[in-house]
Amino acid sequence: MEPPKIEPLLKLFVCEFITGGGLCAEALPASLVKEGTLMRDALLADLIELEGYEIVTTHDARLTFSPLVKSSLPIDSNFEDYFKNILTQVDLVWLIAPESNGTLLKLSELCYQADVVFLGCEFDSTLIGTSKSLAYEALQEAKIFTIPTVTGDDFVQDEAFLAVQSLATSSHNRWVAKPEDGAGCDGIKIFDNLQKLMAWLKQDDRYLNYIVQPYQQGIAASLSMICRAGKGWLLSCNEQHIRFDADTFSLSGVALNGMQAYWQRFETLARKVAKMLPDAAGYIGVDVIVDVENDKIYVVEINPRLTTSYVGLRKAIGHNPAKLILESIKDTKFTMPVLQRNMVEISL
Repeated sequence: MEPPKIEPLLKLFVCEFITGGGLCAEALPASLVKEGTLMRDALLADLIELEGYEIVTTHDARLTFSPLVKSSLPIDSNFEDYFKNILTQVDLVWLIAPESNGTLLKLSELCYQADVVFLGCEFDSTLIGTSKSLAYEALQEAKIFTIPTVTGDDFVQDEAFLAVQSLATSSHNRWVAKPEDGAGCDGIKIFDNLQKLMAWLKQDDRYLNYIVQPYQQGIAASLSMICRAGKGWLLSCNEQHIRFDADTFSLSGVALNGMQAYWQRFETLARKVAKMLPDAAGYIGVDVIVDVENDKIYVVEINPRLTTSYVGLRKAIGHNPAKLILESIKDTKFTMPVLQRNMVEISL
């Protein structure tokens, strides 16, 4: 009697850009390291439970690697070269990288070109998630409420400036400048005067890389969801804790399922976003503003990658989210199991 065949383990490369060596030539911001570490270790904890995979990771040589893996490749230079080389040795890639400076798009393209299964969104969805002006156009075309957006380049032209000025009402008396490809709250500035905003954008030609929006009052929230071939499944509806500091703001934490009263509306919104992004795959996060006074939900940003909310997702839904995401990508007949709706707090 022949012994049973043992299937070889699939090599799965988990790359969290910040902790994985992507900033090896720069100073490491402590806040980004903390957030990146939380996401990395939450994902690794879910993946090591699954059979059939050998996990491959890298780490910035200035940091210790995750205690959840036996070994990791230290990176102290030439991150992109290491990244390309690893792609030739693995079967699957799970990438967590910021949209800023085109990082997510560039690394995703390297994965598309390699002979690997990329566990993420394809080019169009990643591009829309990376570009706030393209996201605005796509959301408008899909008839999804979003915030009026003007590119900095257009804003400094007289006609566009007057058009933005005409939006000034009692509810729009502040203005927000955001990096065109920024991630999270990074680089965002708030102004209470359009002339000051104009002057700031013209300094060092910032207008070439920024967009302008009226500041929208409401509850900062987000939805965590899975996409595949135009279908979308809601995982959790979250409230974001935003900390204001003069003319900037930052994310201080997330309450997963803190917006349960809006579950049905968030679920409908998740389906609309998935339909808008037919090549989106796996997990995406969608940032929204809930305008309670006017009973509207505005989509602010689409993140075609894992977001901080993933850290508490397992406790929030009562399932292994990595398992669900992998099944949604591999199984054309994927159906979402019944999820728990537990509220889970994450502090940053």
